[in-house]
Amino acid sequence: MSNTLRKHLLALIITAVPMLTFAQSNLIASAADSTDIKGQFEHLYKKSNTFEQHKVIQISDYNTLKQNATDSIRKYKKEVTNHLQEINSLNTKLEASNTMVTQLKEELSTTQNMQDSVSLLGMEVNKNAYSLIMWGVIFCMAIISTILFLMYKRGHQVVKEAKTRLIEVQEDLEKLRKSAIAREQKLGHELQTYKMRHKD
Repeated sequence: MSNTLRKHLLALIITAVPMLTFAQSNLIASAADSTDIKGQFEHLYKKSNTFEQHKVIQISDYNTLKQNATDSIRKYKKEVTNHLQEINSLNTKLEASNTMVTQLKEELSTTQNMQDSVSLLGMEVNKNAYSLIMWGVIFCMAIISTILFLMYKRGHQVVKEAKTRLIEVQEDLEKLRKSAIAREQKLGHELQTYKMRHKD
């Protein structure tokens, strides 16, 4: 290879490398704007260079995508923790409500065996009116218990979905890591073979 040809080739490489680096950086920056990790993986795969039926990505792009995935995992873990705390709080309230409903039922059962006149807060109240009041309280507590149960069920579903998303993100990240390592090793081997063939 002549010196002139080598100089032209070197100038071409020096000019192309910054352009490729800038394009790849824009690619990752665009993908990073999305909160969908799967979309970022697909976007990087489609826009990455192809070399002998293999996808080639820059280490900086891989690190950026890895950071995005790590941030998403951290976010999902925080959401799971918050939902678990909310569920524990709802469980406590639900248990308190159930205990109160049980106590009210026991009181109601006791009053049914008493005389027509019942003392309530220092006042004599007709038994039928007393029963009506107690059933009204029980009805209100039942509604509250139902609402708390529905909130608990919703929180449980949210936690389940968050765990599923967390597992999917971790699996995607592990696949990408293994794939990147395998590609890097293969490319390194091919580069070494190429250098040995053309060192003369």
